[in-house]
Amino acid sequence: MIAYSIISILSLSLCYFIYLAFVKAKNHHFSRLFLLLILFGGLSAPLLPISNLFENNLQSVNLDFNAEDIFAGHSRELTIEASNHLNSEQTLIPSEENKPNSLTILSIIFGLITSIFILRFTRSLLLIYRKIKVSNFEKHGKYRVFISKSNEESFSFFNYIFIEDERNKTTLEYILTHEKAHADQLHSVDLIIVEVLLCFFWFNPALWLLKKEIIQNHEFLADEAVLKKGFGKNDYASTIFNFCRAKQTSLASSFSFINTKKRITMIYKHHPSKLKLFLNLFSAFSLFASVLVFSSFAAERSDPKFVVLLDTGHGGIDPGNLQHGIQEKDINLKIASTLQKLSDRDVEIRLLRDEDEFIDLKHRLEIAKTSSADLLLSFHLGAGNKNGVQGFYNPESSSAAASKEIAEDLVSVFKDKASKINEGKFIILQSKKPSVLLEVGDFASNENSNYFNSELGQQKIAEKIFKSLKTIAENR
Repeated sequence: MIAYSIISILSLSLCYFIYLAFVKAKNHHFSRLFLLLILFGGLSAPLLPISNLFENNLQSVNLDFNAEDIFAGHSRELTIEASNHLNSEQTLIPSEENKPNSLTILSIIFGLITSIFILRFTRSLLLIYRKIKVSNFEKHGKYRVFISKSNEESFSFFNYIFIEDERNKTTLEYILTHEKAHADQLHSVDLIIVEVLLCFFWFNPALWLLKKEIIQNHEFLADEAVLKKGFGKNDYASTIFNFCRAKQTSLASSFSFINTKKRITMIYKHHPSKLKLFLNLFSAFSLFASVLVFSSFAAERSDPKFVVLLDTGHGGIDPGNLQHGIQEKDINLKIASTLQKLSDRDVEIRLLRDEDEFIDLKHRLEIAKTSSADLLLSFHLGAGNKNGVQGFYNPESSSAAASKEIAEDLVSVFKDKASKINEGKFIILQSKKPSVLLEVGDFASNENSNYFNSELGQQKIAEKIFKSLKTIAENR
């Protein structure tokens, strides 16, 4: 969210300056179209990395299975004896509640401010609705015109036109023609779109500047429509000057627009030649396309892969658990290798050991500390006569809260009622980065050990873990 916010602000700001330099005041109808294009393009480009178009889709795999269908036997509570082979301190205490992190606080603040803007938008709609309900309109073809005697501003909302009582018929005709142009060109649609976007992208200053440009462009278009009716420039410019006021309804197109000087200047402005206009618009489109490409690839670079360093338990002279001639170190490595092959553009699995070698725990910890990985996942098979997937995190680690959340996600994906989240001061979990030790299943029974030793069992376990890591990567 933070990366998207930064990139969308840069993207929309660049588009705004492109509009000012190459498009504004050249052709008002094209300006309106261009403003809407950069509005949606600048906000959506960071969400749609262009490189996705050139990547092959990964073949989908079925990741749905239940751990209770895989691991036989009765579930029992994990004891301290179960993890003696990990050579670590044994402190297994029921876990505590998650502590709120900064991301959660930012989400709450964002939600509150967004709610305020939604209420503001709703209030504006209700005010216009009430004004329409209590007003006595005169029919002018498809328009509904209300002439007020309360010295209110003149504005329109779709085909509803509100005009200040004006004794001068010529002036009244100017205002009515101007507001009808707003209605005919559906300027209220543009304003509603901008207001809705502001409810959710209020943090983007470029969006506020673009709103101002859209409103100003609406006035230019309406003024242009009036002059095309054959009214004199001098008289109309005088009318604009006399009716300028600062107040304006946010969802309405108002004749009394405060930017009077620019409107009057635009009335007398000479339009550029067709060649110059074409060159300006071509330059604008080229730069706009460049900004979209930049935003797309920048978004991808700002949201890199979620890298997992997989500590494959045991190895070499340390076989781990032994069951019916099957060594845990071999099963761990096979599952880890299968898991690594599932790596994609979102999640990358790196193996701490990719062959049958012994690496002592302190050396493993040093590798984990110096690694650029986002998560250390130490993988083991459960020992003893029990069943259930167990997740461990170090409560004394600076990343304890994040580690606990990840452990819960990893364990929950197995849908095993006997699963538990435990505190454990294991050596391998003493890294400052999020670190989790995962024990999968019961290696004690002959049925389970055979399943772990099969390609089907290894593939299913790897797919389930990877599915959970994908979810963790998306929510980080």
